[in-house]
Amino acid sequence: MGIDHLAVVEEYSGAFTEAVAGNLGAPVPSCPGWTVGDLVAHLAEVQAWWTAVVLAKGAYPDEAAARRAADTGPDRVGGWREISARYVAVQEEYLRRAGPDAPVWVWWNDEGRDTAAALVSRQAHEAVVHCWDAQRAAGAVKSIPAELAVDGVEEFFGRFLHGKAWEGGPAVLELAATDTGARWLLGTDGSAKPARLAGGAADVRIEGTAEQLYLLLWRRLGVEEVTVTGDRAKADALIGWPDLT
Repeated sequence: MGIDHLAVVEEYSGAFTEAVAGNLGAPVPSCPGWTVGDLVAHLAEVQAWWTAVVLAKGAYPDEAAARRAADTGPDRVGGWREISARYVAVQEEYLRRAGPDAPVWVWWNDEGRDTAAALVSRQAHEAVVHCWDAQRAAGAVKSIPAELAVDGVEEFFGRFLHGKAWEGGPAVLELAATDTGARWLLGTDGSAKPARLAGGAADVRIEGTAEQLYLLLWRRLGVEEVTVTGDRAKADALIGWPDLT
């Protein structure tokens, strides 16, 4: 069956709400300089934006309308809850009426176009990672299921392998999930930016659970928190290369 990404959005947005309630002034260790209130405002802005994207049905969304829709009002948690519920409802209706292959505007490819199913997979992992941020800030982190974490690593490799010009020379990193057996290769011969590789020998290997590898790619964990075999400097360079903004 695979993962129901819209159900993931709904579940983790709900868990996010539970984690942030009563904690708006707390710092978010994984987002330096942010409070939990800032995190709520950010995720509200994200889901309001993608609601506008879905409503635009493939066209570029109305930026002004998206900004207005992102305003949580004085009750930040209550406003966020309404924004999130609207995103889920709008996305669900579009998937039902137009189908998973219906077009939406996106930022992650040159065409600026992808499917409704692709969009909801992106929003699923946005919700998962920021839920983890909120739970950590509240001191109540819950584990991410291995299957969802593997899906998250695949999503990262598909959409976030971009960054500034690479100056680190030849380097190949293997990520190996100790709990699922999944493995990924990221590297370059030094003449181009790093990319996912189909095969080859690695200079360095990182081992951890699928959840650890997922959080490592999102820089929620450090390289020192997983097992590294080989050239540690290359591991640091390749993990730190993608531009996550």
